[in-house]
Amino acid sequence: MTSSSSEDIHSDYCRVCKDGGQLLCCDKCPMAYHLKCLIPPMMRVPTGEWKCPRCQSEPLKGKVERILHWRWVTLPIPPDYQALTPEGEEQKDKTVDTYTTREFFVKWREKSYWHCSWITELQIEIQHPEMFRAFSRKNDMDEPPPLSDDDDEDSIEDGQHPSPTAKSKAKEQDENNLEARFYRYGVNPEWLQINRIMNHRVLKDGSEEFFVKWRDVPYSQSTWESPDDPINHQISYINCKERYEKQPAYLDETGGKLHEYQREGLNWLRFSWAQGTNTILADEMGLGKTIQTISFLYSLMKEGHSQGPFLVSAPLSTLVNWEREFEFWAPDMYVVTYAGDKESRATIRNFDFSFDEDAFKSGLKAYKLKKDSPVKFHVLLTSYELVSIDSASLQSIDWAMLVVDEAHRLKNNQSKFFRTLSDYNIGYKLLLTGTPLQNNLEELWNLLFFLDPVEFNNKNNFLTEFDNVAKEDQIKKLHDILGPHMLRRLKADVLKGIPSKSELIVRVELSPMQKKYYKWILTRNFEALNTKGAQQVSLLNVMMELKKCCNHPYLFHAAALEAKRTQSGGYEPNSLTEASGKLMLLVKMLKKLREQGHRVLIFSQMTRMLDLLEDFLEGHGYKYERIDGSVNGAARQEAIDRFNAPTSQAFCFLLSTRAGGLGINLATADTVFIYDSDWNPHNDIQAFSRAHRIGQNNKVMIYRFVTRSSVEERITQVAKKKMMLTHLVVRPGLGSNKATIMSKSELDDILKFGTSELFKDDDTKDGESGDSVVFHYDDKAITSLLDRDQQVMEDEVKDEPMLANEYLASFKVLSYFFLLDKKC
Repeated sequence: MTSSSSEDIHSDYCRVCKDGGQLLCCDKCPMAYHLKCLIPPMMRVPTGEWKCPRCQSEPLKGKVERILHWRWVTLPIPPDYQALTPEGEEQKDKTVDTYTTREFFVKWREKSYWHCSWITELQIEIQHPEMFRAFSRKNDMDEPPPLSDDDDEDSIEDGQHPSPTAKSKAKEQDENNLEARFYRYGVNPEWLQINRIMNHRVLKDGSEEFFVKWRDVPYSQSTWESPDDPINHQISYINCKERYEKQPAYLDETGGKLHEYQREGLNWLRFSWAQGTNTILADEMGLGKTIQTISFLYSLMKEGHSQGPFLVSAPLSTLVNWEREFEFWAPDMYVVTYAGDKESRATIRNFDFSFDEDAFKSGLKAYKLKKDSPVKFHVLLTSYELVSIDSASLQSIDWAMLVVDEAHRLKNNQSKFFRTLSDYNIGYKLLLTGTPLQNNLEELWNLLFFLDPVEFNNKNNFLTEFDNVAKEDQIKKLHDILGPHMLRRLKADVLKGIPSKSELIVRVELSPMQKKYYKWILTRNFEALNTKGAQQVSLLNVMMELKKCCNHPYLFHAAALEAKRTQSGGYEPNSLTEASGKLMLLVKMLKKLREQGHRVLIFSQMTRMLDLLEDFLEGHGYKYERIDGSVNGAARQEAIDRFNAPTSQAFCFLLSTRAGGLGINLATADTVFIYDSDWNPHNDIQAFSRAHRIGQNNKVMIYRFVTRSSVEERITQVAKKKMMLTHLVVRPGLGSNKATIMSKSELDDILKFGTSELFKDDDTKDGESGDSVVFHYDDKAITSLLDRDQQVMEDEVKDEPMLANEYLASFKVLSYFFLLDKKC
């Protein structure tokens, strides 16, 4: 204790109250204090050397970047101190041995929010006086700021699923006590989540560090993090980058077993998610994209990375199958299928969306979800249409992830589905498609733009840069761009044990009635076909009429009226069969297939052709199932289950190419007939992949009927261009062809293909020989055609072998099964 003097280097006034008098001087610095002004106050002068609080304060571990919160804390009084009354008198109550002071919750510079910690008021005042004064001026220093609202812990214990907000999602499984440590003091849960790991380094001592970009935090605040740092919640997150060398135990418990390539797909999805890279899983149809996706979502939930909610948008007809797969592969996930009429959907919203009874306004209209209402489900399954129709409700939810099945639906960036989904709040995007490229590069760019509008923000530059994908350097550059975003495997590459398939183009003749109508269509449209200014729409209409004729003349009203009928009103079976060259061959093939114990899928683009095929099968005594676009999801799945049942008596399954080519497993059939080819070759691939997929035990035979010297034969040649582009872009390889949109000149070429031979028949009189060759299939030819063991001869293939693809180059064109007779 000393009085002020001119020789004393210490301050003449108290550091705290700025008054003079009897002061206690620090033996290490010039500071001086009244006993009562110390925190806590001292009752007596200490003996020996004494250091003031500032000199005793522990140095900080780094520089403070910002103050997030402050609080009052109660600390024990040191032995040399004694609590005093506010007037500076000794407390009469000798049991008081604590005092109150402030602590500040701070974010450290060059450290992530995981390293935020508490420091004393004295520490922040000493080390960062300007920051402390600025904070004190802006904030009430008597009452700490209110804590962030906590959710009711009881509700979490009762099993509530996460709310749509990021905060409540992060709190759902708070094994690391993040709410008490961070959230309530102003740390946004997103700031604790890794957005991507940008780099990795090994220090001289052998330790590792990761350079981490955090969610909703600027790149300038990216930090180097060690696995040994106290980021327990994110250690498992970083482990998403690690490969599963074996199937996780929680998947073993389901009784299912992932194939090795599916486990690799799961590893890739987890790694991409940890990197924050939106992705396209583009495995060929039949490789289990659905199973890989469900396993991925289940792994995020089971390991605590994300509790959802996850939105899965798929074709309405496949929702039942998705629900079944979730039940098997992710039994602990709460999955809601959002479908049905207005009343059904209102019931789902009111009772299956949230635990809050008033989460939505009453009524059938889709209203917004009430703010902060916790979402009840992990996964919501819904159709493309409802994404748009009920967007008011669905857009009000913050989705942890969006999964779009058959994502080529997004190939048009002007479609309502594309534009509506773009307005959703989505944390991560995963697109599933077996055909990532169908027509041209613009469609691929639209998919990439939907995935990442920031990275793929200039369509014109993209299309200009890759205008000629025949160049090897452009192909390689395009692969480099797609690489981080797309994973594609083919069955031939990963399913070594699956039975093989043979794909055969079977040329058939027009029946006399078909020739009659084919000529009639051409002559009726002679002027349109020979006018230079003919409209493309007119030519398309002509082509559709010719395709109908190739299928069956009864598709025309006039021919149907003249057709022979049975007493019940149906078509007479023999007349129905003889009117079409395709049915004349099909009846012979089905007879032998039935005798050999095989089962058959028959695909057609036209539902009216399916009607005729029904009459055909009934007339010949074959039992069958049918699916087309008019069959709803539940009825569709029932038909599939009946056909796949071990006791099923159904021999044939009739399917429309597009409705029957999505998300259907019909591996109990081993023979596929493509009655008429689709404009888009990818749809035909999807069709026969219903049978050639995991679960198939027999070799699959695929027969594509093509009417000789007709529009059908020419269309198959034009369609090849689309598949060439697919192989150049989405899988490595070389080539020179590039897809084009079907132009008027191509349409003109297709329509006129084979006409000279057709009309030449009119110049050949009875008894004269002509040059036309007619294909006849006798019993021996049919037997050879159905032989699954022989090697089929191929026509000379002019393209490079590397360009063989799933549509045409792998088809074998029958050239030696025909008995070639001169017309007499």
